[in-house]
Order: sequence, then C-alpha cells, then structure tokens
Amino acid sequence: MGMLLRLWHSVETYPWRWTLGLMVPLILFPKIDLTVSSWFYDPAAGLFPARTEPFYEWVRRTMPYILFGFVIYLLCLRAAGEWLKDTIFGVSRRITAYVVLTLAVGPGLVVNVLLKDSWGRPRPSTIREFGGPDYFVPPLVMTDQCDRNCSFSSGHGALGFWPVALALLAPPAWRPLAVAVAVGFGAMVGFVRIAQGGHFLSDVVFSAIITVAIIRWLHKWLICAPAAPSSKNNPSIPGESP
Repeated sequence: MGMLLRLWHSVETYPWRWTLGLMVPLILFPKIDLTVSSWFYDPAAGLFPARTEPFYEWVRRTMPYILFGFVIYLLCLRAAGEWLKDTIFGVSRRITAYVVLTLAVGPGLVVNVLLKDSWGRPRPSTIREFGGPDYFVPPLVMTDQCDRNCSFSSGHGALGFWPVALALLAPPAWRPLAVAVAVGFGAMVGFVRIAQGGHFLSDVVFSAIITVAIIRWLHKWLICAPAAPSSKNNPSIPGESP
C-alpha cells in the first residue's frame, strides 16, 4: 500500500510529467506500435489469433454492456431517490452527474464521436504489415484510409479506463488502491484490443490519457468543488463581506 500511495502522490503532483512520459516515445518512435502489434500476429495463418479467443471476444462484446448497465442502475437509484426525497447508497445528484458526464464526454463524445469517426487511422489488422491493404499511419497523423469507427483512438480503451471515475469516489484511504485496480482493468481491456489487432498501443494510451484527464477535470469541478453557501437561513453579519 505504501508504494501505491507514493505512486498516487507522484501522479497527483506531476500529471503532465506522466502524460508526456507516455505520449512522447509513441510520437517520436511510431514503429513501437508496429513492434508491439507484431507480437500478437501469426504470419503463417495471416491473422491475429486472439480475434477468435472466447475471453478476448467476451471483453470486446460483453464488457461494455456491463459498464453501461452499471450506469443505468445508478440512474435508477437516483430516480428512486428523487421519488423518495432521499439519497440512496450515497448516490446524490452531483455524483450522478459526475458519473454520467465522465462516460458521455470522454469515451462517448471525444473518443468515439470526434476522433474515431474523423481521424481515419487504419486498424492494425487492415495494414500491409499484417496482411491488409492499408498503410501504417503514426498516431497523430490524420488520413483518409478509414471512413468511420477507425483505430485512433480506442473506444474500448477509453471505456476500460473509465472506471477510474468510480475509483476517485472511494474514501481517501482506499483511493490509491481503487485507482490502481481501475487502471489495471483499463490496461487489460487495452491489451485485449491490441492482441486482437483492433488497436495499436498508442490508440490505447491516448484514450487512457484523454479519458483520465476528463475524469480528473470533472471530479475537481463537480466533486471537489464546495457547494456555494446558501444565504437562506444564514443572514449576513453587519460589516461582513457578502
């Protein structure tokens, strides 16, 4: 736990150092993507074997529905709380807004709508190095080789790292462990998509950075920011600044 606390403190204190440390090597040395993807490609069979493995396919097909289902469950709790005029299991309006927005803005709007459908980066399984017709493109280079639902950045990767939003709601003493578990879950999902030839390493890393950055901003804005004090039943004191 001590190591997790030190790591958490480092990430909290120097977020830009960690971000640049992850991004810069992938930008300066884009062949890292090809090397990592080649570890999972079978040239004799001409495919990525993990593409048909049951567990990998379960992560690709079923895991997103479990996360979406959790959000729907949380919305039902909030609706029940509104009806009963109470807060159920601590699910307040602010927490509900935070959870929904972190999912909708990060994995939803930025990754799946703005990037995946406009960047045009072909997936590993479709480039010539791995038996496809397309050419390899570095992560930050836009291209027209893919029309929609393209490789950059990873939708599953963004969704896999989204539980960091839930981890930040854990009590402070348990938060480093909760974040470590959430990051581990995201790394597992990203690994699955890389092994299947669905995404490059950089697709997953950029999705993680985008998702976590949005989560941190929304957490600071919605959860950490104190509610504005109400003047009702709290009349101002003469001579006190309003």
